[in-house]
Amino acid sequence: MKIGDHTINPTKIICVGTNYMDHIEETQMDIPKEPVLFPKTINCLILDNESIIYPKLLYNNRRYNRVDYEVELAFIIKDKCKHVAFDDAYNYILGYTVFNDITARKMQAKDIVSKLPWFRSKSFDSFAPIGPIIKEVDEIKDPHNLNIELKLNGEIKQSSNTRYLLFKVPELLAYISKFFTMEPGDIIATGTPSGIGSIKPGDLIEATIEKIGTLKNNVILEGE
Repeated sequence: MKIGDHTINPTKIICVGTNYMDHIEETQMDIPKEPVLFPKTINCLILDNESIIYPKLLYNNRRYNRVDYEVELAFIIKDKCKHVAFDDAYNYILGYTVFNDITARKMQAKDIVSKLPWFRSKSFDSFAPIGPIIKEVDEIKDPHNLNIELKLNGEIKQSSNTRYLLFKVPELLAYISKFFTMEPGDIIATGTPSGIGSIKPGDLIEATIEKIGTLKNNVILEGE
């Protein structure tokens, strides 16, 4: 897939949950002692200006009928790596981009109560918009001082700064690479700030990170 001027072929998407304190408070989750990881599948990926598909399985389903946006900073792996040292982390990162962790919220909540993994609620087709470009590491000196914002139909819903990440970029790569060999093009999404909310068919989502750009996606009902 091509994101701006870069072509990547990720083998996996690793996401980090509950990584902003304000989001932890709004979801009433426990403060994690180490990064909370979950996967999204490759079928989730869509690009800037492509449509988020609202699954018919969830539409008008009282048990599961809430789908949410979550703007996030993501970074892309440059070289194959394992057991990356904290101080070497940036040497293995190609760059940064905008990521929207679309989530079937009611389904996720029910799975949490049942002590099931955050998997099906995160991995519907099109549930990982990404883009519009990749800004290389040397173009962003400090990824932990970037304004991050999401608009729904022109109204600001999320507004924060990456300085509030609990676990920072090098710490995340050092931790994640203990468990998984990371391949070139793999994606790590770092978590979302507060302000999460629901979407519906017909909505326009604009997810923006300072120095990177704005990722735009509309929402359509599956099959339409």
